[in-house]
Amino acid sequence: MKEKTEFISIKKAFEKKGSISVRGWIKRKRELKDKIFVLLRDETGEMQCIIESDKIEKKDFEELQKNSIEASIELKGKLKEDSRAPNDFELMVNESKIIGSSENFPIQKDLSEEFLLDVRHLWMRSSRMTSIMKIRSTMLYAVREFYKKENYFECSPAIITPNACEGGTTLFPLKYFGEQRFLSQSGQMYLEVMIFALGKVFSLTPSFRAEKSKTARHLTEYWHLEGECAWMNMDDQMGEIEKMVSFICQKIAKENPVELKQLGRDPKDLEAIRVPFSRISYDEAIDVLEKKYKTKIPWGTDLSIKEEKILSEDEKIPFFIYDYPTAIKAFYAKETADPKKCFSFDLIGPEGYGELCTGGQREDVNENMLKKLKKEKIPLENYNWYLDLRKYGSVPHSGFGIGIERLLRWICKLDSIKETIPFPRTMNRSYP
Repeated sequence: MKEKTEFISIKKAFEKKGSISVRGWIKRKRELKDKIFVLLRDETGEMQCIIESDKIEKKDFEELQKNSIEASIELKGKLKEDSRAPNDFELMVNESKIIGSSENFPIQKDLSEEFLLDVRHLWMRSSRMTSIMKIRSTMLYAVREFYKKENYFECSPAIITPNACEGGTTLFPLKYFGEQRFLSQSGQMYLEVMIFALGKVFSLTPSFRAEKSKTARHLTEYWHLEGECAWMNMDDQMGEIEKMVSFICQKIAKENPVELKQLGRDPKDLEAIRVPFSRISYDEAIDVLEKKYKTKIPWGTDLSIKEEKILSEDEKIPFFIYDYPTAIKAFYAKETADPKKCFSFDLIGPEGYGELCTGGQREDVNENMLKKLKKEKIPLENYNWYLDLRKYGSVPHSGFGIGIERLLRWICKLDSIKETIPFPRTMNRSYP
């Protein structure tokens, strides 16, 4: 039986040195008369490889000549120290084998965003997208690490729902065995169910919003980090969120400095994200807009993307805006002593990135919830189960929702949210 070759990652190859076997994809290729220079990539890094015609089989050299970038390949050889090469070493190849051929790879330089979205399945291999996806992975691990440390339970809310959580105009309807159901906008209500059993809970699931928006921060399908906590008021909830965001930033700064720098984000920017975050009321926010920026906002109007950008573009740390007008928040928001305001907040991303998170204290008195539903003319039949939570042992509680992609967009210093998710869905795109 032929002895099995042990292939190692590029990262481990640089640590081992000497004779090695590696495999991956051709990122770049340059040919001379009797020599081919290959920049090999895998998920751990890149390695410069030199293949000379008299050092390998003739058929293997010719096969390599025929193939372009992104061909998959196995290479064996010896690492040689060379200060001109990436990582100060290059592989002198003595065996080469094309595993998967690639001719005329369609992605070249200076291509439009639309084209790159059309070939997203191939563009994912780029250094830029690889860096973003590595940071995204670190973020998702960090979320779960933080909440495990803080004694939260992860839950799985329903994705097919009978009712709206955030508003009927942005629902995706679904035919469901002769009835109409909807794709979930939020798992909040289901998480509220769980606090009566588990205390502090969170979920990380897809959410769907049929928003006809073409902004740089909107998707119709996104990953939604949500949490609900029994016995917690709005101030406590803001404290939990700032700890979590800071934890994620420290984790990414530590584990992904190379990827951050490639994207133009200095890891020190994230290291500086420490608690506590500053907090201003809605009233203070519109006062700042008027006095400092000469932008008049009628009281009771929600802050626009432009106004959030004005407030945040000179900031370096996220900050909270709280006590929003009741009329612009959902029916489940608990009113303050002044019924025109409610215990709700937004976390605003610095550098002009705008809203990253929204949350607040939930109405916990059944009679108050009934009044709100009737006032907004919301049919009660689909919310009877939700109202039951207020009838049997209700407690003060609060929660939040964060779009993973919005948070990642700010952390990676990206212009478009479409870069933050492998296959972005917008009102104009559902392919591939």
